[in-house]
Amino acid sequence: MGAPERAVQRHLCFGCSPDNPLGLHLEFFAREDGCVGTRFTPGVFHQGYPGILHGGLVTTILDELMANHLARMGYWAVTARLEVRFRKPLPIGQELTFFSRLVKKRPPLFQLEAWAELPTGEVAAEARAEMMLRK
Repeated sequence: MGAPERAVQRHLCFGCSPDNPLGLHLEFFAREDGCVGTRFTPGVFHQGYPGILHGGLVTTILDELMANHLARMGYWAVTARLEVRFRKPLPIGQELTFFSRLVKKRPPLFQLEAWAELPTGEVAAEARAEMMLRK
């Protein structure tokens, strides 16, 4: 793949690109404690069962968040392993907050954790991932 194709792909990321009309348009922020977060308000086209955010999109957001966490540190990494535990349904039509934190840094591998919070602050989903540097 040549440079123009890589540039177009980078700018059309499903998770974070503002230029992808079908994407999630996630924006990220850093907390003072080292965590990285994002907020997302799912709509009706993001649901699985009526009124509930599709689990695949929850997983996508958690994965995207952990990759962005490493990118903010200067590491371009891809997912090597990802495990998600769903604790409660995440509703559509309400702002949900997602956070990640770095657990272990041992390049080329990194371990991260991420979680999704309901508007009440309750944890609705948790993820653990191993990310590896892109070659």
